[in-house]
Amino acid sequence: MSSLLLQTYRFKRRDRIPIDTCTLWQVRSGLVRTITWDEDGEIVPLGLWNTGSIVGVPITQVEPCELQCLSTVELDRLPLDYCLTVDTLLRHTAQASRLLHIMHCRQVQDRLLRFSCWLAESFGQPTGHGRLITVRLTHQEIAETIGTSRVTVTRFIKQLEAEGLLRWSGRERFVSNRALKGYQKELMIA
Repeated sequence: MSSLLLQTYRFKRRDRIPIDTCTLWQVRSGLVRTITWDEDGEIVPLGLWNTGSIVGVPITQVEPCELQCLSTVELDRLPLDYCLTVDTLLRHTAQASRLLHIMHCRQVQDRLLRFSCWLAESFGQPTGHGRLITVRLTHQEIAETIGTSRVTVTRFIKQLEAEGLLRWSGRERFVSNRALKGYQKELMIA
């Protein structure tokens, strides 16, 4: 696909990306969240997407669907005749499966820890003691993703910090090797 044919658009954090039933976007940089909502108006997360990911109604197959910028984002609008690859579809399926697995964890604290580990594995940089999460999500965005309240997320983050599993203060988002090892063992079993 020739990059000369692509139209690039820039959006700021918190912007909503315009969508319709046939437009696909490829993330050039930044972080995009796809969501829908239930009959009560509660947000239902569909995924978090970064560089190289392809997003839009044609791939989510969910309406209503909204694309939100969780950082400054650059997107390429793909041509209407763009053909989705098997690899792209498998990445979407894998992420949806992982998030669904996290959402079905009964204990909210475990859900938060698993989600933090998934973020670290998917969007983190390795360090000697764990992984530094490079994306910035608010406690509210995390709460919406794991199906709880912002207050509960804040409380459990403090508990996980006290246990040495997370460091989540100021601008630093860090998951310890100990937490990641438990998460990786679980993935091998699942």
